[in-house]
Amino acid sequence: MQPTLETLRRIHEATCPICQKEKKMSQTTQSPSDQNPNKEQPEPLIQFFGYAHLPSHLQEYSKPFSDLADWIIKTLPRNPERTVALRKLLEAKDCAVRAKLFK
Repeated sequence: MQPTLETLRRIHEATCPICQKEKKMSQTTQSPSDQNPNKEQPEPLIQFFGYAHLPSHLQEYSKPFSDLADWIIKTLPRNPERTVALRKLLEAKDCAVRAKLFK
């Protein structure tokens, strides 16, 4: 069975960082928060953990990764290892969403 154009569009939007960034910029409210207790500069990688643009059946798989990314940013000092942790978590989140879409 061939995937429909709508299915392919949703897969692309769910996995394309550029589409995710554009969608985030057009929304007035963003999730997750860019705040952290140390009042540091916002973590640039957090923008890729947003899930509001995803269909609800994919949000449930993306949200736990977003919550964990927030916790990592709030509890760990900013350093190269924290960045690696966030990058690997982002990769795992992308894989989980794609696993749900896998046919």
